[in-house]
Amino acid sequence: MSITLLCLIKGNTTASAFAVDIDREKLVSHLKKAIKVEKQNDFAGIDADRLKLWKVPISDDQVDPLSNLSLQDSDELLAINEIGEYWTEKPPKKLASLQALLNKSTHDFDVVVHPKRKPNKWTANIEHATLEGLKEYIRKMYQPPALENDGAELNLMNDEDKYSPQNLREILRIFVSNKKLKFTVFIETPSKPFSDWSFPKVCQLYGISNDPNPDIDVFPPFSCGSADLNSDESKAVIKYLMAEIKLRQDVTPLNKANEATKSIYSYCYLASGISLYKDNFKLIPEKLIEVKKEDFMKGFAQASVQMESTLSRKRKADEIDNGQDVNRVFGIVTDASEWYFMECSLDNEGKPSFKLSEPVTVVYKDENLQVKVEKVLGHIVWILEEAQKPVEASQSGVKR
Repeated sequence: MSITLLCLIKGNTTASAFAVDIDREKLVSHLKKAIKVEKQNDFAGIDADRLKLWKVPISDDQVDPLSNLSLQDSDELLAINEIGEYWTEKPPKKLASLQALLNKSTHDFDVVVHPKRKPNKWTANIEHATLEGLKEYIRKMYQPPALENDGAELNLMNDEDKYSPQNLREILRIFVSNKKLKFTVFIETPSKPFSDWSFPKVCQLYGISNDPNPDIDVFPPFSCGSADLNSDESKAVIKYLMAEIKLRQDVTPLNKANEATKSIYSYCYLASGISLYKDNFKLIPEKLIEVKKEDFMKGFAQASVQMESTLSRKRKADEIDNGQDVNRVFGIVTDASEWYFMECSLDNEGKPSFKLSEPVTVVYKDENLQVKVEKVLGHIVWILEEAQKPVEASQSGVKR
């Protein structure tokens, strides 16, 4: 004999109840298959045997609490039992008399990938979801450069609560339990050493060029400004910097210098520029990118990844702390003789773009040495000035 059972997905109200016709002599496992056929979209990708069913009689005055119904005191329907063992007589026709309840494992989450992209639906089974699955979904939807690296880390924010998904399934269960299915994903930038990145790989990673042997002219030009160094304080700094450089030349001529010595020369310029704003900046030598002996291409690659990494991490922290976004950072690639200045910025979709200046060449035995030294210092000081401007007040009107 066929009976009609009213079924409801746990967490829904009676407005979402649906009917399933099933022979009383059929097994509960057959009922699961019938339910899956009836709700194909809700249980897409879930085998029928994964569904869990309960018989839950509900009286008329208990319709509203259905969404919070507890199953702890109810017996689960066993797949090997016949339907007739649970329903020995025809169920009442009242909609309020629910006869079966199933637990839903698949949910549609609204995923926002930082920075503030349009939400997209991610359908996931909270019993089987993995971080790699979430990463793959984000890769297909957005192709963010940060996920090029397999070690990229994800952090989640849901209703202003922060989560580090060591156990993604447990976190998703919390979201479902709280009925808050929208969350924001913050992607940590590539974790492999900066020195592992080649120039062609970086160009490909950030969409700069697909040429297998790109030249540096693939970077758009960066018109790095130059600060006015005519104040008495600036002139004193220039005088001290020239004395430092001449002392270095006497003790360790640059043409015989090793990597460490070139770093010392570079440090003199940076320290001189920062001395004009010593209350606002500190120079940490350990954080300088390694000075390249000959391969400037490698230097540009490392600088690009490090700038994008720094900018993305800063922007992520600002977003979590409800601070202001910082959309631009600067970099310097030099061997103390050739000086290149770089800019990295993020658009509204979080995609990085890079610009590279023409080189400033300093010839340390040239009679016009001070002119070139002042030019390099002017660029450094200008960058420091830009870094201190309010977020909305950059030279081009772009957020810093």
